[in-house]
Amino acid sequence: MKTRCFSLIILTVAALAAMTACGQKIDRLSLGPDGYGKTTTPNGIIVLVNRDESTSLTSARILIGGGILTETAADNGLTNLMIKMLLKGNDSLTADQIIERLDFLGAGVSADCFRDYSAISITSLTENFNEVMAIVSRSLRSPTFPEEELVRLKKEIEGAIKATDDNQTQASAKLFWKTVYGNQGYGLPILGTMESIHRITTADLKTHFQKYVGGANMIFSMATDLPTLQIEHLLQEHLGGIKPEAEQATPPTMDRQPETTGFVSFDRNQSFIFMGYALPHLTPAEVPCLALLNELMGRNVGSRLWPLRQVEKLAYAVYSLYALDRHDALFQAAIGTDTAKVGQALASLNREWDRLVTGGVAEEELANAKTSLKNTVIFSIDRKALRAGNMAYYEYVGYGYKYLLDLLAAGDKVGVSEMNDFIKRNLTGERKYLSVVGKM
Repeated sequence: MKTRCFSLIILTVAALAAMTACGQKIDRLSLGPDGYGKTTTPNGIIVLVNRDESTSLTSARILIGGGILTETAADNGLTNLMIKMLLKGNDSLTADQIIERLDFLGAGVSADCFRDYSAISITSLTENFNEVMAIVSRSLRSPTFPEEELVRLKKEIEGAIKATDDNQTQASAKLFWKTVYGNQGYGLPILGTMESIHRITTADLKTHFQKYVGGANMIFSMATDLPTLQIEHLLQEHLGGIKPEAEQATPPTMDRQPETTGFVSFDRNQSFIFMGYALPHLTPAEVPCLALLNELMGRNVGSRLWPLRQVEKLAYAVYSLYALDRHDALFQAAIGTDTAKVGQALASLNREWDRLVTGGVAEEELANAKTSLKNTVIFSIDRKALRAGNMAYYEYVGYGYKYLLDLLAAGDKVGVSEMNDFIKRNLTGERKYLSVVGKM
């Protein structure tokens, strides 16, 4: 206990000493009775905080807006390469030194790209978090993008692309997005293509970094047991030196493709299918309906899709899922089946969608979905790493950083008529798409 207290004192003193060199002081961080708070740094970074003393861990996410929406088919994969290269060397540490130091500190640090944004995720013991942030923030201020590391990373990414394309589930998921949006915007694969990855240069990475990595295009979220004053000092020391200037991604055109079926031939005994709906960006009041629909349609054992596996013996995998993005939403059913049963599986999926739209949802079924949704949401906010990630995500896509807490109450208020009206308005034929990887 003495060691931990002494470490926290050192953290505070070090942070105070660094404040003068890091620009303007951030506004005082005010946390509500629920332990949540939000502020903005002078250089434009949105800061989201949840204070939680249940464990001596701190988790954080540094979100950079844009994701694949900052790319074209020609440079697809650039954002993923850029965010990963930030941890491959800075003006004081090489890639090997960064890995060695983070391993010594017992920190989990990863960099990933998504459709709307890229992010660096961090989890460490709270007593080590200051040093971990010093390494990461240095890479955000002065990455070196070493050529030899880029060559190695490209080979890794090319291997990941091959693995994705060889995995029927992942290949079908990727195909679904392309079927809906084509070779642009949300239709682009997150990893890029073999051809586009080959074309990307170090100069491209540096230009992309200068263009999009800056306070005006960043969110920093953290779940921590640090006292408020020390959080303020940490933010000042490690975020204050990041340049404020940054562009934001241009909203995509969201043009949906007229051909609604995508197919990739695999000469195997199994096929994988995604069938679902491309929706507009949902309002905060509509999201609970989609979340409940996912629970009752296929998220759990006993849901509507479960008989396709248990009774009709069609599937080795069957489930539903949804995605909420900054400019759209998707709701999908997925089924992995024997190739000889693809026709029957498609017919069964269509039957269940039709039954949902024409027959609607009953009171008891909705009540069960509400119970399941509560369990899902509680799991999503239980761990600090999940909480930090979800705070940044929901803030960026437009629902507010505490939206998951709101979802608990909002889901309970959804009535049968509201639910069925949502289904009829959104699950329409012109929004329905299909991707199959295997045989048809």
